[in-house]
Amino acid sequence: MDTMRYTRTEDRHATETVPDGGGTVDPTPLAGTWLNTDKATRGIAKMVLTSSDGVLLVHAYGACAPSLCDWGEVEGAAFSSSVSSSEGMAFTATYDFGFMETSLAVYLKGGILVLDSFNTFKDGSGRANYFSREFFHS
Repeated sequence: MDTMRYTRTEDRHATETVPDGGGTVDPTPLAGTWLNTDKATRGIAKMVLTSSDGVLLVHAYGACAPSLCDWGEVEGAAFSSSVSSSEGMAFTATYDFGFMETSLAVYLKGGILVLDSFNTFKDGSGRANYFSREFFHS
C-alpha cells in the first residue's frame, strides 16, 4: 500500500522537491505591536509579536482594569500561505492558565491581524467553553 504524500492538490510543492531552506516559515512579517480595533474590547487588547532566530514569540495582554493583564510570552507556530512560500502570514499559539486554556489561531488579512480564540475551562466551574474573534491593527 502506498503512503499518502498529500491530501489535496495545494499540499503538493510545484517541483515535488523542497528547495534549500524550504519548509521553514519566516515569522518576521507578523512581528510588531498589534492593538485591538475595538477600544472597548473585553478580550485581548494588545499583542506583541517578535521573531527571534526564526522563532515567533507571542506576548498577549488581556483587557483588564485599571491596567492590562499580562498573559506572558509563549512560542507560536508560524504558517505560510502555501507549501511554496516561506513568508509567515498566520500562527497558532496556546496559553495554559491552569483554570483555562486559550488556543489562538491568527492570520493577516489586508493589513489586519484576525485573531480567533478558543477558550476551554478546566476548573470544573461550570462555565461554557467559548470562541471569540477579534481584529488588530499595527
